[in-house]
Amino acid sequence: MIPTQMKNFFSNLVALLLAINVFAQDTLLNPRTDLKLLHNFESRKLGLFVHWMACHTPETGDSWSIGNGTSKHVADSISLAWDPEKFSAKEIVDFAVKAGCGYMVVIAKHHDGFGIWNSQYSDWDIKRSKFKKDILKELGDSCRSHGLLFGIYYSIADLHYTGWERMPEAGQPPPEPKKGKKDFVAFCHNQVKELIDRYHPDILWFDGFWLGNIWGMKEGRDLYAYIKSIKPNILATRLSSSKNAMGKGTFLTDGSSGDFYSYEAKTTDAPVFPWEACTSVSYPVYAYEPKAKLLSKAELINMFDKVICGNGNFLLNIGPERTGEMPEKLIDRFLDLSGWIQANKTAVYNTKGGPFKQGKWGGSTYKGNNIYLHLRDSSTTIKIDKLAGYKIKAAKDLVTGKPLKFVKEGKSYQIKLPKQENAEIRVVELKLDKPYHFSGWIDL
Repeated sequence: MIPTQMKNFFSNLVALLLAINVFAQDTLLNPRTDLKLLHNFESRKLGLFVHWMACHTPETGDSWSIGNGTSKHVADSISLAWDPEKFSAKEIVDFAVKAGCGYMVVIAKHHDGFGIWNSQYSDWDIKRSKFKKDILKELGDSCRSHGLLFGIYYSIADLHYTGWERMPEAGQPPPEPKKGKKDFVAFCHNQVKELIDRYHPDILWFDGFWLGNIWGMKEGRDLYAYIKSIKPNILATRLSSSKNAMGKGTFLTDGSSGDFYSYEAKTTDAPVFPWEACTSVSYPVYAYEPKAKLLSKAELINMFDKVICGNGNFLLNIGPERTGEMPEKLIDRFLDLSGWIQANKTAVYNTKGGPFKQGKWGGSTYKGNNIYLHLRDSSTTIKIDKLAGYKIKAAKDLVTGKPLKFVKEGKSYQIKLPKQENAEIRVVELKLDKPYHFSGWIDL
């Protein structure tokens, strides 16, 4: 008989080879990843991040301010007074649908440790507040009824449970948790299982994992294995500060990174693994502060476009008011991005990034017989000379639908563009003679 370890090796190898065949651009894939769910997730492109933070006010700050200008006693009193009485799961999910989001990630617990669900493993959660609705259940049910994937954010760092007075920063060794490391790790496992069993998320999105000897790559791998033993068809990310041999953060396939990599407030160009970028409409502020500066419409569109042309997803945050309502000016700015997406939706949803490498000119996406050129400059001529094996049958401006003139010279094509009427990224659709199959990134 074949030893169990050998069976597992061959099983994982087959899964990885199948994954590489399905996700041609994703050469690094966790063999335990549910590929059907990952493909579904990647096709959705845009997600809504909802940053509930009971301890936050604009004057006292969020979890990071505890012990850094705001005492824990003051922050705790703010959490106990939290009462988002105007919360409406329907209104939030209806907005997500209107905005063109395909998934949502909701904060269940930030670094302060206050959970917005009633946990049997903690005395510091929603049962201590005036507000008694089950936010996660209502949002999860509403997401599923509208066909959105539902994600839950969970901070591994927990000021209340550990007894810490302030959040340890990355690179600073944290104090020993008040009940010891073993108990703390078990606490995290118990709460994560509770969230899975009770709310059935499609995505688990972790944070607060930079805890030195208290929580490292081993703890991330162990948590990932535990999650998969409970629910194999789930995606997880950011379980630890996964690093390569050079000490640089990267995606690893052993579970310490999860199923995809998530960057905060930056984009990257076509990494060889599944990925997502997250930011806030009011970055670097995630919880709602009325005076926080908003990212501009152009900044959001450009960031989103760079992400999808780099084969990633974009998770954009709005922090609700303490009353539970979604702030109108943040919604309006989010919808500025959504308007561009809606106008160019066939070049966004269900596409893959490529085949052309991004540059000052822009980037590209593709699906079926079509390649979409996302133009970020004001050029009036595009030259394409590296589409060996394919013929361009037609070209058009995606928003106006107007055909564009193109000339074939040998193996090259020149496409003429009218002068751009506004400064937004415009998209040109190239219709090929057959479906495009990615075989490597091409310089335009």
